[in-house]
Amino acid sequence: MGKIYQYRYYIAVIVFLLCVIFEISGSSIGAWQDFIPIDGIEDGVIFGKSRTIRTDEWAVLTPMTFSQFFDGFHYFSDIIRADKTDVFMVYGLPVLNIMQIFRPFQIGFLFLGMAKGLSFFWCGRWIALFMVTFEFLMLLTKKNKLLSFVGATMITLAPIVQWWFAINGIVEIFVFGELAILLLHQYMNTENLKKRCLYLLGLVICAGGYIMVMYPAWQIPMAYVFLAIAIWVIVENRKNCKINGKDIISIMIAVLVFCGCMGYIFSQSMDTIKTVMNTAYPGARAETGGGVLNRYLSYVMNPFLSFKENGLATNTCESAVMFGLFPMGILLAGHTLLKEKKKDILLIGLMIAYVFLSIYCFVGFPEILAKLTLLSKSQAKRTILAIGFVDILILLRTLSIRKKPVGRKTAVIISVMITFILVDLCKRWNKDYITFKMCIAMGIICLYLFYFALRYQAKYAKQLLTYGVLFVMIMAGLTVNPVRTGVDIVYESDIIKQVQEINAKENGKWITEGLDFPRTNYILMAGVPVINFTNTYPNKERWQQIDKENEYEDVYNRYAHIGIQIRKEEQDYTDKFEFVSVDAFRVYLLPEELKDMNVKYVFTVNELEEFNTEETTFEKIYEYKEYKIYSII
Repeated sequence: MGKIYQYRYYIAVIVFLLCVIFEISGSSIGAWQDFIPIDGIEDGVIFGKSRTIRTDEWAVLTPMTFSQFFDGFHYFSDIIRADKTDVFMVYGLPVLNIMQIFRPFQIGFLFLGMAKGLSFFWCGRWIALFMVTFEFLMLLTKKNKLLSFVGATMITLAPIVQWWFAINGIVEIFVFGELAILLLHQYMNTENLKKRCLYLLGLVICAGGYIMVMYPAWQIPMAYVFLAIAIWVIVENRKNCKINGKDIISIMIAVLVFCGCMGYIFSQSMDTIKTVMNTAYPGARAETGGGVLNRYLSYVMNPFLSFKENGLATNTCESAVMFGLFPMGILLAGHTLLKEKKKDILLIGLMIAYVFLSIYCFVGFPEILAKLTLLSKSQAKRTILAIGFVDILILLRTLSIRKKPVGRKTAVIISVMITFILVDLCKRWNKDYITFKMCIAMGIICLYLFYFALRYQAKYAKQLLTYGVLFVMIMAGLTVNPVRTGVDIVYESDIIKQVQEINAKENGKWITEGLDFPRTNYILMAGVPVINFTNTYPNKERWQQIDKENEYEDVYNRYAHIGIQIRKEEQDYTDKFEFVSVDAFRVYLLPEELKDMNVKYVFTVNELEEFNTEETTFEKIYEYKEYKIYSII
């Protein structure tokens, strides 16, 4: 173990290089096989299976990322939406721009190609999350290697992290937030100007990277946690930190550089920001919290999400939370602070953040308070991420400073009582999901982990808790995403090849017709401009061409998956724009309207010859099974 710790960075680099060389990733792009006929091509999955539920990864983010290879990695893409689209601010795709430094895990796409770039993105983030979290916890646990390893495993393999791994910057929030704390600590404990300048540069990148996640639902509650820890770092190290004139100048330069970078990005994307903020979804959202206690306390069933999905009150992603051993950390911290009378500033700060966020999450805030604290930008079900994170930090910090274990009898009584309550509540709240056998398994897991957490300072308890946590986290997190190699499942498919060949002969705008999401997004990976690929923000000018009275603006003014259906006459539909869900709508178009939108090709499952008019002719140029491509003449 000592050798592994000593050479941990070398090991991390070697593992990372091997993963990239062999094109290993956790993408679920193999799920396309469930929607598109892809015959005779190896899936590439080595372990696990593609997760169809993760459509925002394999059907949105990954196709958008691949499309950048055909558009020159521009800041504004002409392929997505078949119109000028900001891809740096929204979804954070790889771009050839110095500002890419704030999204370092996308850099691999710029020089490694699709398969190795995808591996760079997935494996780089995975390894960075574990390594940075380990060092971060070494600081919080007073260099307790075993606890730091356990904690890094609990966070890296947390169900909520793994089920959302590629999306909404969940990994970047942890990496940049934790790394900023480490850099702040290092800055305050050195007087070397060169080192301090390097730490300031790192802080600028971390601050910019954190902001550019652009997902306030997680960013804002997590920022409160990092703020509490930053205050502790400053208070603990204030006597070691001496600031002179040169330091003040370097700090001012760092602030100016940061403001300059953010100013450039926001000036480039100001129109995008205004558009997103004024959408019906998600821009108009204002939350007050409350009502998700049942979802959080159901963490005890999270180890089974990879193996059983049917029967959940919601989907697996929304059911995933941190496996934080609640309420062990809170109980032990309270006992340590009150009975052992330890005045631990970090524990106190974490407890304050925990209570504050828990009230918002489980009870709710008045609207004015929600807006003042900015938590109105975060749904309660997203704030759970920060609460679970604090649960783990409180537990690890408490175990690192406690001197005595809880007595055997007391530990048994507490473990049994809390296990019974949690399992019973979980069963009541998820009665269609949890079976009797699962109840028994959850009871054994909770009883084991709770008991050895309470007895952590006793003989062998450390090792037994470690083994138990590793087993549960492997079960709950390591089994979520597939381990796959390459991207042949996409680029060896006959349809993608034909779309590329057709568009190479005569470039033009495409639509997908008669298809619903995710099939509407498939052909973008061929590098062709697709009007109704998922619009990450609305193209109101386009839709207002056919909605001249703005009658349906509330329908299309949103982030949306867009279905298109061709109709011959206006009486063939009731509403021009049909609201499908909060993030989807369907539009009915006449043949002449396709001409007005400069549509050249249609990818469909329908026979379109019946829609021919004197001015518009649909000519079938390709057919594979039920899928067809028409050229509009």
